[in-house]
Amino acid sequence: MVRRLLYLNGLAVLGVMLFHGAGWGFVAMFSWVERYQGATAVPFSQLNTPAYYVLRSVEQLVVATIPAFLFVSGYFAAFTAGRSGSISWPTVWARVKKFVPPYLFWGIIALGMLAAQGVIFTPLGYVVSFLTGNMTPAYYYIPLIIQFYVIAPFLAPLAKNHWRPLLLAAVLVQLTVQLAQMAVIMGMEIPTIVGSIAAFPKWFFPVRILWFVLGMIVGFHLSSFKETLARWKWALLGLAVLLLPLGILEWEWLVRQSGRPWVDHRETVLDSVYAIALIFTFFGFDQAKLPSAKTVGDLGSKAFGIYLAHIPVMEVVARGTYHVAPGLLAYQVLFALLVALVGLAVPLLLMRLMDMLPPIRRYYNYVFG
Repeated sequence: MVRRLLYLNGLAVLGVMLFHGAGWGFVAMFSWVERYQGATAVPFSQLNTPAYYVLRSVEQLVVATIPAFLFVSGYFAAFTAGRSGSISWPTVWARVKKFVPPYLFWGIIALGMLAAQGVIFTPLGYVVSFLTGNMTPAYYYIPLIIQFYVIAPFLAPLAKNHWRPLLLAAVLVQLTVQLAQMAVIMGMEIPTIVGSIAAFPKWFFPVRILWFVLGMIVGFHLSSFKETLARWKWALLGLAVLLLPLGILEWEWLVRQSGRPWVDHRETVLDSVYAIALIFTFFGFDQAKLPSAKTVGDLGSKAFGIYLAHIPVMEVVARGTYHVAPGLLAYQVLFALLVALVGLAVPLLLMRLMDMLPPIRRYYNYVFG
């Protein structure tokens, strides 16, 4: 099962590359349009073009990547707890310590890149930046996963002995947050408390608590879940296939309801159901042979380092293209694919080189975890 979970982690890594590559495709399509269409370019004129829907389809296809990461982390937390169903604080601290040095290393690089663009924080601002991961749109994940490991000792006994009420509570919390956010996107008049819930940032654990909790529950009760999921695997697969286009339609409807041409993507209710269907389908077909099992599993074992390193790499590639080859920005799907491929290849190359060179090999864990 460990190898299978690493494989799921590897698929999630590939999904993150595609998701963030698509994000840079949208930047080229909307924010950098004057670079290749000239001063007369019309902002958001490429909405509803074939390239737009290709990027949106890619984004929707891999929207389950962060849920998958958190699910795997929750599962391994349950595995760590073992039969006792308890996780010690030294175990939590040992895990957190593995996250912090690489996060500091790449966070400093990200802040240095911001400084090169003229973005300077106050000393307190730098502290807040590391506590929230706001030096890039993607580093929120590190404070988020650290929070989950910190609360794991409290969740573990519940996940083992009272998993049904825990799962219900996690569903209700995440559903409340998502519905509040959808109401804000649509511009609805809402009570102050709903607006406060909708303002929960991505790095705050209630926003995605379901996935870690679900991973812990499955980790503690794997046998019974596998039997059930094996019976429903085809229905789950069908549900995932159905929800892919429905998720695209849902987001397009939300954006139109907002009255804005563009809204930064947030996980919706349909996205969550889609993610559950995909993850459970993966377990339902547990006897199926996994293609490229070793390659994808290796990616999964390096997921944390790849996640940290790919962000500055992608930015360098994207901004370099803006200055050196602006004509490529007019072909957003190709540009997004280039950014995604280089964003994956360069971290893997750096890992390989660092592992091959004895003088710096000792620092590998401080850079990539």
